[in-house]
Amino acid sequence: MPRFYFHYRTDDELIPDVDGSDLPDLEAAEHNAAALAKAIVEHAASTGGDTRLPRSIEITDASGEELLYIVFWAGPKVGSEEDDEDEPVDVPTVH
Repeated sequence: MPRFYFHYRTDDELIPDVDGSDLPDLEAAEHNAAALAKAIVEHAASTGGDTRLPRSIEITDASGEELLYIVFWAGPKVGSEEDDEDEPVDVPTVH
C-alpha cells in the first residue's frame, strides 16, 4: 500500500507530515486531505481563529513528489445575507 504525506501550509509556515499514512490510492488520500481540511477549519473556528484565511494541504508520495495540492478556507454559509455573521461551511472534497 502506498504511503502519502499531508503537508499543511499557511501563509506563514509549512508543517511537514513526517509520518505519512498508508492508503490504497490517491483518491483515498484526497478524501483524507478533505477530512483534515475540515478538522483544521473547525479547530480554527473553535479557537477564534480566522477561518477565511487560505490554507493548503500538499499531498506527496514517499519520494517527495507532489501529487495533489488542495487549497481550502471557510466562507459564509450558502444562502446567508451579506450583513449576517459569517459561519463556516463544510469543506467539500476538492478535485
